Amino acid sequence: MTRTFEAPWSYRPSASLLGRAIRAWTKDRLRGEAFYLVTIVGLFLGLLMAHYLGWALLSSTIDAHPTGQTIFWGAQVGSVLVLAAVGLVGFRPAVRVMCRPGALTIQQGDRTRTLSPSEVDGAALIPARRYHRHYRRYAATQVFVSAMSEQVLCIRTNDGPVIVALPEPDAQTALLNHLEALTASPPATVAHP
Repeated sequence: MTRTFEAPWSYRPSASLLGRAIRAWTKDRLRGEAFYLVTIVGLFLGLLMAHYLGWALLSSTIDAHPTGQTIFWGAQVGSVLVLAAVGLVGFRPAVRVMCRPGALTIQQGDRTRTLSPSEVDGAALIPARRYHRHYRRYAATQVFVSAMSEQVLCIRTNDGPVIVALPEPDAQTALLNHLEALTASPPATVAHP
């Protein structure tokens, strides 16, 4: 029997069009996020300076024409809206965890990880603060998070930890129990003559 747990999509500015393009360019989750923050702040500061410079250089021309102020202010509002749409509107895909008798499959967007019992070294619920301060800083950590709760599930594997966040504590506990049952040693088989 397959049991499925889901976490809904959530708002995340770094998942915007600009953030995804930067992550694809850097090919690194952490470096892409850092570069996204520097880029979006730089773009907003550059836009603000361009607005002030535009007003300083064009104020006499804008005042001379009756529609000049409408066009100027419309262009300023439009440029802010375009930058906000490209750089701040983004959503993390939903997380889906499917528990099968012999495996655990975790999906988020186009990323999928299937864990067999032999790959899992252990699992535990950890505080979200510990995840943010420790686990998310390592490149080997595979993160399947959309909506964050107070605790996240840390699955230790041979090739690094896998972090799964489900919004309901009951769902996280049920998933942890399924993982413990999945990794429990199978009963000894009896040889038949």
